[in-house]
Amino acid sequence: MMASLPKISVIILTYNRPHFIQRSVDSILKQDFTDFELILIDNGSTDSTNEVCKAILSGNTTARFIRREDSSIGGGRNAGLDAARGEYIAFIDDDDYAYPDMLSFLYNLAKIHGADISFCGSDKELPGSVIQPQFLFDELLVLTPEDAVIELLERRLLNLATPTKLFKKKLFERERFKEDRKYDDISTTYKLFASANRIVGHGIPKYCFNRHGGNNSGFTDNDKKLTPAQLEEYFITYRERTAWLLEKLPAISEYVLYSEWSFLLSMYRKIVSHNLINCEEQRKYCDAYLCKAGGRHLKSPWIKPFEFDYFKLHQETRNEPVSKPC
Repeated sequence: MMASLPKISVIILTYNRPHFIQRSVDSILKQDFTDFELILIDNGSTDSTNEVCKAILSGNTTARFIRREDSSIGGGRNAGLDAARGEYIAFIDDDDYAYPDMLSFLYNLAKIHGADISFCGSDKELPGSVIQPQFLFDELLVLTPEDAVIELLERRLLNLATPTKLFKKKLFERERFKEDRKYDDISTTYKLFASANRIVGHGIPKYCFNRHGGNNSGFTDNDKKLTPAQLEEYFITYRERTAWLLEKLPAISEYVLYSEWSFLLSMYRKIVSHNLINCEEQRKYCDAYLCKAGGRHLKSPWIKPFEFDYFKLHQETRNEPVSKPC
């Protein structure tokens, strides 16, 4: 008789994180929800991570280990999806950890509300084991794709990162991770939300993001770490996102356009405020976009008070000649 398929496939992708991976894996193996499989992928590590992973999983029959050579993050995650047998998919980052009831919490939310995606709140661990709450809220949210995408891009109740979320595996039949991007989640998560039948969330923290010097997205906590390459990838992704969402969810087209404007306004402020001289070409790109858009979004129902100040900063700090006003 064939063994039944697991309800959840948990995918952990690791690369050169021998000092973090034990805690991450342990947080899944100790879940109070037991109907899952763990797929641990060494994505081409060049240190002792491979040996550490094998030792962690030695004798464990609920886990599988995959070794890949020099793969992108998206390629590694797609390999995990190819191997996954569960009805749902959860992603855990190799330097973060889940609280013991995260899987049961997300699974019950999805099942009770018939949702393709469920999500929870989270904490953030800073150096020195300081825990700060983030993305917490008290109410239960049952959302349409349109409302969920707005919440996702607003980054008020949740972020674009794949952890803290449980996805129906069928969503990945249409959307896969891009394998030529460093920040693969920002080019994929919104598509999954837009393609879901229903999204449910509750902001109780069930996951902890670990912020340290080696984070792939460390610049999100320190604007001075922004580089031209990071900005260029974000610019490409935001252009793609706007075009895709305008076609997929035309009912929220005004919000989608505002969201790209808001992002580029924020990037302009960061480049100028921190005098990021290596990002001069990226400043010019933001400047040209903001000039073309003008004050179109200043009366948007979504605009934040501080964005008025950002826009004023843009108007006051432009380096182009006065003969080329916005």
